[in-house]
Amino acid sequence: MTTTPAIMIRRSPVRFLLLLLIPVIYLLHSHEQLQLPSLKRVKFVGESGLFRKDIQQAPLTNNLVAQNEGISRGPWILDPPLPPKFTTDEITLRFKCLWNPDDLCPKRYIVVLRGPTIYSPPLGAIKQDLSDPTVVTIKVQVPEPGHYELFAWPDFEACPKYWRDNMKYPMNRGQVMGTPARITVTGSPKVVDSLEPCTLDNTEANGRSHGRWIAKNALQTEYRASDWASSFPEKQEYIYQPYKCKRPHYTAKILDDTKTVSHILFIGDSVLRGAFCSQIWPALSESGIADGPCKFINDAALYHAAPKDMEYKTPDGRNVKLSFRFVDDHPVEKLPKLKDAASYEHVPGTPTHIVTNLGLWLAPFTISQYESTVKSFLEGLHELYPAATMIWRTTTDVAPMIQCFSDKGMTRSTIFEQREVSFDIVEEMKQKGVKMFVVDAYTMTATRPDTANDGRHWVIESPDEMKWLPTSRPAAADAERAVLDGVFDIIAQDDRMQRRKLKEETEAE
Repeated sequence: MTTTPAIMIRRSPVRFLLLLLIPVIYLLHSHEQLQLPSLKRVKFVGESGLFRKDIQQAPLTNNLVAQNEGISRGPWILDPPLPPKFTTDEITLRFKCLWNPDDLCPKRYIVVLRGPTIYSPPLGAIKQDLSDPTVVTIKVQVPEPGHYELFAWPDFEACPKYWRDNMKYPMNRGQVMGTPARITVTGSPKVVDSLEPCTLDNTEANGRSHGRWIAKNALQTEYRASDWASSFPEKQEYIYQPYKCKRPHYTAKILDDTKTVSHILFIGDSVLRGAFCSQIWPALSESGIADGPCKFINDAALYHAAPKDMEYKTPDGRNVKLSFRFVDDHPVEKLPKLKDAASYEHVPGTPTHIVTNLGLWLAPFTISQYESTVKSFLEGLHELYPAATMIWRTTTDVAPMIQCFSDKGMTRSTIFEQREVSFDIVEEMKQKGVKMFVVDAYTMTATRPDTANDGRHWVIESPDEMKWLPTSRPAAADAERAVLDGVFDIIAQDDRMQRRKLKEETEAE
């Protein structure tokens, strides 16, 4: 018996509905109202996990933060001793100081574990014993199994006078007895990795970063070959990646692919200047080096606080301006000068994007002083350039095992507390309609003291430092590059969003 088309349709109502939906799907997709899923996209890590089994990093036999120096262990011990193996569940480490609690006994310790990932317990997990100030306990939960090397240093609330006056070795060689130590973490991972690209509505672009540093050689082959992992420099050992999304490596050359970015203003402290002159300027300069106003001169007026401007021509002939302006602990006073044509600080043109931080200049401030200053500065900046997309960089951490700055108020606890306040300020401004995003530089630097310069800067600016610092800390500047990955990812995504918006407005006319 012959079956007619009409009978076939009656017998297959699902097929009939699909035929009706095809033109609807086409129309929606052509207007970008419906995003069809990519069959090639993998949303989450598979059952085999992100990392290869039993991968073991090469041990560091010397000092993590000064790899051309030795280690001189100080009067601090783990009591009881560190177990050679523990699980991904929480454990408590007990540190004991064998000295006078008024000087060489810290309120906290810095613990870093390096393996397939890098982990460091948060400040809230560290408690000094109220009845015995020589004892500090730290709750540790390494979320991913593997072979790790544990490092531990004292974290002084005030730079110890005895050390400066009597110790025979520098602070960066003072580690807890018994460290570094090899340990094995067993058990099931406590995290789930998403392989989706980072987006502007993700928490990574709007507040605290939830991620960690990943050893590239520990990744499964399929992930090591992915766009987000393979885009990083070959020699870079660890790469920073959030749990909820994955981000490829970006440089300032991403501007070649933008259309709506015409002027980026970087305004902040010496940490931001270092990023601008050592990472951004060479990437865009015809010479490929930090030249012009970014050529290092150890002079405050001629280099450290001097305005820096450049104009970059993209392959399609667009001119993109980039400017840096330095601010200290009186940032609000700088704002009127930015639009004053007669001022040395004048910013030519109107920025489409602003990248800003206020950094360690505000470390001596009380929380209320910090909140008032940051709020006034960001609001004033928005009033000057209301159409600009703003990116707030949280203050980078300090590495007191390299150099102690706590006599200047630059303690890890202060930086953490001020960071938390800054999130509230940003959220308040966003509620008022300010287009603002966040790159959490604190989290990216907190576990990587080995990528610092002097303990509070995170790149190499001086040619003299290039003679010795890469040998002492081969990973110097890796953390700053991770911060810039976040900055340029936001700028690129914002550009795509602006272009879609312009296209829709044009089509609606």
